[in-house]
Amino acid sequence: MNPGIITELKAIAPGCVHPNEPMAKHTSFGLGGPADVYIHPPDEGSLRKCATLLKDAGVAIKILGRGTNLLVRSGGIEGAVLSTEQAFSTLQAEGGTVAVGSGVPLSELLNFCAESGLTGLESLAGIPGSVGGAAVMNAGSYGIWFADHLESVAVFEPGESSIQVAGSELDASYRRMGIPDGHIVERAVLVLDEDVPSAVTARLQEIIERKWRTQPVGMRSAGCVFRNFPDKAAWALIDSAGLVGARVGGAVVSDVHANFILNDRGATPEDVEELINLIRERVSDRTGRDLVTEVEIIGRRAH
Repeated sequence: MNPGIITELKAIAPGCVHPNEPMAKHTSFGLGGPADVYIHPPDEGSLRKCATLLKDAGVAIKILGRGTNLLVRSGGIEGAVLSTEQAFSTLQAEGGTVAVGSGVPLSELLNFCAESGLTGLESLAGIPGSVGGAAVMNAGSYGIWFADHLESVAVFEPGESSIQVAGSELDASYRRMGIPDGHIVERAVLVLDEDVPSAVTARLQEIIERKWRTQPVGMRSAGCVFRNFPDKAAWALIDSAGLVGARVGGAVVSDVHANFILNDRGATPEDVEELINLIRERVSDRTGRDLVTEVEIIGRRAH
């Protein structure tokens, strides 16, 4: 990357610009080669300026929340990784309406809602990503979807003003919200029902404990690797293909939930990707079903 661009970025966000930053430090897998530059702007204004500078310079931008649902190859990411974690951290409620920044962890939003006596999102407990990721991917669990409570979302293109898009105008579907391509999520406005805080907290804890029993909590993973079919869960297909415990190098299919791949023994991104391909091939051969990855695989291949 042009050193002049790095210098300009550092002037906009001092102390927040890191050339050749290992993405292993910023992904839930704990894997990934270096991004050409990693930037975590401290506020909304500096993020917007960085995004505009990068766009005008023709530098590719990858927006990053909490680095879940993501596998970065060993060759790293060409261009810039722009973190929303500090820049979009709004979290406030008025009545049954919550305005929340895209960089806020989903767990923080759920705890805030419980304390505020707001119900509707408890089933999303245990999903480790950010609000921005939940919005883009229409995060869902146990039949509840982020889109179900989305009144509106504020988005912008680098160099342009924010636009407010009503949830009803988005073509939301399974693992897709329909947010326009090239737009960065700034914040979401959610509409929830009111309830006694202790009751919401109890439901939240119940969901968390259920997921502790059925998912490999505490292990390095990117969450569910494959999308479910309308009539069949991906884990059941993987299980029926005899792939529980299947391993490539340090990557292994979880014996707690077969749709999780774990970084078990110093896996490489190549180990994980090879295991993903093995699962897809074996499931296709055994069941005739073609699994589609939910985890996003990006970056340069190692030379």
